[in-house]
Order: sequence, then structure tokens, then C-alpha cells
Amino acid sequence: CSHTQKFSVSCIQSTHYYFHPNQLINLAVQYNTSIIFSFTFKQLVNTPITQLTVQYQELLGNDIFMTLVYVQAALEEYCCIMAAEEPKILMHTSDCQDPVGYNEDWHAIWWNGMAYFLLNRQNPQPYHEAIKYFKNLQFGRVSRGCKELMFMIIREGVAFNHANQFIDKAC
Repeated sequence: CSHTQKFSVSCIQSTHYYFHPNQLINLAVQYNTSIIFSFTFKQLVNTPITQLTVQYQELLGNDIFMTLVYVQAALEEYCCIMAAEEPKILMHTSDCQDPVGYNEDWHAIWWNGMAYFLLNRQNPQPYHEAIKYFKNLQFGRVSRGCKELMFMIIREGVAFNHANQFIDKAC
């Protein structure tokens, strides 16, 4: 019956947009399919709690709903920490004329740019979208080489990959 289960899972995954994530989680729990559960839980993590009706909460069940609430709260706190603490520069490129000024400007740009994009309550941006907007800002005394070095570090997204690992473990 494993072939039937694999076929069913592939059909559901290919048409997942027909189902609300709560319905898919309910199916995953009912039929004990962790593949669908983790895929759908990750979608549900991005859904604001206020958009989940009482019916959806009941469909999820108390344990899953409470886990979802805790995961969202932890991710929001983590996002706030990441927005407030800019990636530190440990070395400067040869074209950097003013390392002290660079550090000051980098801190200000991060706080006024990245933190704004991530924490804006009217229009919060996910990390990868925030990076796109952040690149278009003016960088003051930050040299071209240092800017490229920092964006290389940011693109790796090491800090924000911890959020994905946390969600995976919660699943």
C-alpha cells in the first residue's frame, strides 16, 4: 500500500493550492503522512493567526494550533533580533578608506533599511524581499568592495537559515 500512499501524496502535492493548509494538515495527521504535514505546516507558519478562524483551529487540533502559535512567536522574536543586529564586518577590503566610518554607516544603514523592511507592521517583507530593497539604498562611506563582501555574506543567509531549521524541527 506504500505505492498508493506515494501516489496520493504526489497528487496532493501537485494540487496543493486547491486545499487550505488546515485541510491538508488534517489529512496528513489522519493518514500519518509526514511529507504533507511538514510541507503544509511551513505554509501555515506564514499565515497570520488572526486569519485562522475557529473552525480552522478546531480542524488543526489544539496541539498543532498551539505549536503553530509558539513557532510564529519564536520566529517573530528571532526576526526582531536579526533586524536589530547587523552582520558584523570582521575584515575590510583594500578599497576601504575609513573602516570606522564604514562600521558606523553600516550600522545606520542596516537599522534604517533592513530593520525597517523586516519589521514594518503595514508591509513586512520576508528576508529575501527585504534584501532586494536593501540593495537599492545609499551606503554612505561603505566602499564598493566592502559592500560586495557584505552582500556575499547576506546572500548566504546563514542567520535566517536558522529560522528554516527551527521550522523543520517543529514539524
